[in-house]
Amino acid sequence: MRINQNYKKKVTLKDIADMLSVTTATVSKALRNGDDISSEMKEKVKRTAKEIGYRPNIFARCLIVNRSKILGVLIPDLRISFFSEAVRGMYEEANRKGYEIILMVHDEKREKEKEKLEFLSDIHVDGILLNAVQGKGNYWLFQKLSEEGIKFVCWGRKLDDFGYKSVTIDDKKASYDLTMKIINQGRKNILFLGPNTEIPVVKNRFEGYKSALKEHDIDFKHSLVVQTFRSYNGSYKKMDFLLNKNIEIDGLVSGGGLITYGAGKAILDHNLSIPEDIILGEFGDNDIVNRLGVPFYTVYQNPYKIGNAAVDLLIRQLESKERENHFPDIVIESEVIER
Repeated sequence: MRINQNYKKKVTLKDIADMLSVTTATVSKALRNGDDISSEMKEKVKRTAKEIGYRPNIFARCLIVNRSKILGVLIPDLRISFFSEAVRGMYEEANRKGYEIILMVHDEKREKEKEKLEFLSDIHVDGILLNAVQGKGNYWLFQKLSEEGIKFVCWGRKLDDFGYKSVTIDDKKASYDLTMKIINQGRKNILFLGPNTEIPVVKNRFEGYKSALKEHDIDFKHSLVVQTFRSYNGSYKKMDFLLNKNIEIDGLVSGGGLITYGAGKAILDHNLSIPEDIILGEFGDNDIVNRLGVPFYTVYQNPYKIGNAAVDLLIRQLESKERENHFPDIVIESEVIER
C-alpha cells in the first residue's frame, strides 16, 4: 500500500515549540495570552500556529479551564417536527452565545439514554438539555452527573424528583383547551389515545382532558382511555380494535402526530369521515398528520421558543454565581389551532 505523501498529522503544541525552540508551556501560555509571556513571543507563537494550521485540542483545554463551551442535547425522536424545531432554536441561541451543541437521540430507551449521558459526561460538556425517557430507570445517573458538576435543564418534559429547572408549556391547560375545542363541537365520547402515566407531561395532558370532561358534566369512561406508544402501527391497531368493537367515539385527544396519523388512517379505513364522524385533536406539531388530508386541531407548542429559552436558561446558570433555585421555571405560551 502506498501512503499519501500529502497526508500530515495534526499539528500539536510540541510542533510549534520545536519550530520556535521554546517549551510547550510557553506556547500554551502565549496562545492563552498569559501575563508572563512577552507581546513579541505571543505574536510569534500565534503567527506560527496560524501558518502551520494548528487547532487547539478542545478536550485538553477543558481540563485546563474546566469549561468546554459544549452543551449536550437529548431528544427522544428525530421523526417528530416538534423536536427538530426545538433543536433549531437551541442551535441558534447557543451559536449566538459562543457555545456548540451535540445532539443525541435516545429513542425512548433507557439503555440508550444511559449511553448518551455517559458519553456527554466523558467529553466534558458543561450542561445537558434533557428530554428524558419515561420512567425512573436512569434517575441514579442524573444524580451522579449533577454531583460531577454538570448542569441540567429539562425541556418539553419536567422531572418531578430533581431540582432541575425546566422550559415547557402548561400541558394541563393545553390539553384542557384542546378537549374543550372538541366538546364545543357537540362531542361527548372523546377518546384519549397515547401515554398517560410515568412522566409529568403526559400525566398533565391526561388531567387536562379529564378536567374538560368534568366541567361539562361528561362522564369519564375508562373504555375511552387507551395507552399506546408513539408509533403509527400501534395507534392504528388500537383504533382499529376499538372501531371493530363498535365502541362509540366522536372525538380524539391524541398524544402526538404519529399516534394521530395511525388512528386517523384507521378511522378513514373504516369509511368514517373526519371531522364529521370523529374530530381529531393532537399534540406534537407533526406535519405527518397533514397526510390524512383532513382538518384537525393541534396544540402549537412554540418549539423554537422552547429550545431557545432552554439554552438561554442553561447558559445563565452556567455563567452565574447564583444557585439553581434562583432561576424560575419557564412556561412558554401554547395555542390550539385548526389545520
